[in-house]
Amino acid sequence: MSVIRRPYPGSLLVVLAVLATQCGIVKEFTQPSALSIQKFVAAPPDITAGAATTLTWEVVGADSVEIDNGIGTVEGKGTRQVRPDWTTSFNLVARSGTSQATASVQVRVAPMASPSPSPSPSPSASPSPAASPSPAASPSPSPTPFPTPTPVSCGPPAVSAGNNCGLTVVQPTEMSPSECIELTAVTVNQSCPVGVTTVRSLRFDVTAHTLRPGLRWRRSVTSSDVLTPTDGDVKSDGTTTVLLSDLVLDSSVTIEIVSSGGNKVLLAFTLRHY
Repeated sequence: MSVIRRPYPGSLLVVLAVLATQCGIVKEFTQPSALSIQKFVAAPPDITAGAATTLTWEVVGADSVEIDNGIGTVEGKGTRQVRPDWTTSFNLVARSGTSQATASVQVRVAPMASPSPSPSPSPSASPSPAASPSPAASPSPSPTPFPTPTPVSCGPPAVSAGNNCGLTVVQPTEMSPSECIELTAVTVNQSCPVGVTTVRSLRFDVTAHTLRPGLRWRRSVTSSDVLTPTDGDVKSDGTTTVLLSDLVLDSSVTIEIVSSGGNKVLLAFTLRHY
């Protein structure tokens, strides 16, 4: 007796796809095999302060490619010379439709060595002149000390967003004693964990006292969430309160505070959703 094998009906395939999406494995259906980061390197990877290194990348199958730390959107294949002032990680994000691939490369920066002073030649001996009466010594004026910069404070930093949501804050740019920038508050309207495609409200306060021009906040290119608004101005002297909505598409979102031109990330914080 022969056995007739019938293919699954189209409606059953739709049900299986929906169940797979609800079980958190939708990437098995949407991840295109053509999206691939072939290369992302820095040459040389170790430099001294003030020197340059070259980033080289090659990506195939991407609709868009971005690199953080002020580089922005780039072609799928290319090079870029950078001069970081300190050890820096550059993150590349390639996107194709709803899928993405990431890669990172670290450039290690050593401080520039101070030149050793050359030894001064010893003065040759000369005959002592005949002794003569010494005039009365005049008092030497005391040197005027340089003024010490007055340290400023931006207030205590935020250590939690509340509602069981993890918070990490970093300041990759060294500030002088006469300036500061601080994340002073973060709040969300929903307790963690929250699921993908959830829209949540986010508020954060940034206090700054600095002469650096053009401070702005923005979403890091390593994050996938959709923020409304997408970016905005930050006061260089005072406190800025930002209210926004966050469409959750990943496990966390990272927001950066940058100076004019976006070349310097002064502060960045990562808020975990689950």
